[in-house]
Amino acid sequence: MAERYYDDYWRRPEPSPLSDPLRTKRVALACRELGRVKALDVLDAGCGAGEVVAELRRRGFRADGMEVSEVALELARRKEPRATFARHSAESVPWPYPASSYDAVVSFEVVEHLLQPAQLFAGAREVLKPRGWIGVTTPYHGRVKNLAISATRFDEHFDVEGDHIRFFSDRSLTQMVDRSGFDVIRVAHFGRLWPLWAGSFIWARRR
Repeated sequence: MAERYYDDYWRRPEPSPLSDPLRTKRVALACRELGRVKALDVLDAGCGAGEVVAELRRRGFRADGMEVSEVALELARRKEPRATFARHSAESVPWPYPASSYDAVVSFEVVEHLLQPAQLFAGAREVLKPRGWIGVTTPYHGRVKNLAISATRFDEHFDVEGDHIRFFSDRSLTQMVDRSGFDVIRVAHFGRLWPLWAGSFIWARRR
């Protein structure tokens, strides 16, 4: 069911899921942290059409991708033929990789789509090397922004048939990360300005 839904999602002409003006900011945040900890082997969980994997490869990382949609994976394999791509849901644990096989996992704009978001962190924890790293982004929801959304575009933002089914504050996401066996090292924001940030970036280390 999820596979069919996201195959249709990746076929959309408008708005195209390939249109992501904040991708560069997300990659820059991740690369800064990956460089600090000297992580080379990176898995992009929910890699979509492979843009992040391709960019990480261009920057010298050994990046691979995992994605539930075969339509997206066809695009990803054409975009970055050097990488290994697997069709698998981030919610389905275990992931199709050996234990302790990656230095880091990144997952951009995925966790808000999941019925069982904690499974993302459970899967990542298994494939990460001891003391490995995870970087996750999701749309930012703070008190002031939430009030603005409620006053101006509540139904549009919380569309009952929309793609986003989870809405994380920094606190709720860091709590989930902590419960999943990670220590949160850094929380950063990107896109627009406080208090209307577009996204949150969580960087954490496996215990």
